[in-house]
Amino acid sequence: MTLRWFPLSFYGVDRRPRYLTGKICAAADMYASSELFWGTMVDIAVLTPPGDVDIASVSVLRRRLDNLIDRGVRRVVINCQAVGFIDSTGLAFLLTRARELMRREGLLSLVNASDEVIRFLEIARLVDILHVAGPARESIPAIPVGELPRWSKSVEVRQGIENLPYYRHRIAELLESLPLRRDERYDVALASGEALGNAYDHAGGIGCVLTVQAYGDRVVVEVLDRGAGYSIDGASEPVASEERGRGIKLMRMLVDNVEVARRTDGTGTRVQMVKLFSGALESRA
Repeated sequence: MTLRWFPLSFYGVDRRPRYLTGKICAAADMYASSELFWGTMVDIAVLTPPGDVDIASVSVLRRRLDNLIDRGVRRVVINCQAVGFIDSTGLAFLLTRARELMRREGLLSLVNASDEVIRFLEIARLVDILHVAGPARESIPAIPVGELPRWSKSVEVRQGIENLPYYRHRIAELLESLPLRRDERYDVALASGEALGNAYDHAGGIGCVLTVQAYGDRVVVEVLDRGAGYSIDGASEPVASEERGRGIKLMRMLVDNVEVARRTDGTGTRVQMVKLFSGALESRA
C-alpha cells in the first residue's frame, strides 16, 4: 500500500511530496483501539488527534504513541486535520518522540497541518537554540495616563485543564474584531494558551481570571492565578528540561512584550502579554 504525505520533520521542514510503502496501522481517532492492523508486521502508524495537541491532551497521545513505538512501529504519521494549535507541551512531546524514533532509525511526521501550525513549528524549532529574552525588540511605549480600553472582556476560568482549548479558541475569536493579521491573531491566542496552561498546571486553574483588553494601538491579555507565585525578569530565561520550560520563551517569541510576576494583590502569578497592531510604533514616533 502506498501513502502520500507532506512530512514536517522536527529537524527541518520538507514540503516536497514523498511516497512511503509499507503496512499501515491506522487509528482514525487516537482514542480508538490500537488493534487496527493490516498484516502481522506494522511499518507505519497513523494517529489522528481529535483536537489541539496541548497540555490537556498530550498524556493520552503520549500513551497511544509510546504503545505503538513499543510494538515496533518506526514510522509514525500524525494527522493534524483537526489540530488548531500545538502548545509548548505538545511541541516538547513531539520533539522527544521524534528524537526517540530517529534513535531507532524511524521517523515522525505531520500531515494535513494548517498554515498556522506549520508556521509555528518552523519558528518553534529555534526555541532550543536561540536566546529569546533580552532587548531583541523596541521597547513598548506605555499606555498614556488616563487612556481607557476600547473594550475589555474578563472571565473567571473554569477549573479543569480540559477547558483550555475552549479559552484559546475564544481568544482567537475575540481578536477577529481588531486590526491584526490572521497569523498575529494566532500568535496571541497561542501565547495566551501558554499562560493559561501554566495556570492550570501550577495552580489547578483555581482562581484563574482571563482578561482581554483592546486599546487604540494594542491588545493586552492578562492571566491571573492563585498558585504559589512566580516571577522572572525580561533578561532571564526559565530553566528548561527536555519536556518543560518552553512556555515563557514561546510567549516572548509570539508577542511584543511579556511580564511574569507575583501578584501584588495576593498569592499567585500575573502574566501580561502585549501585542501591538501593525505600524503602532511608527505612528507613535
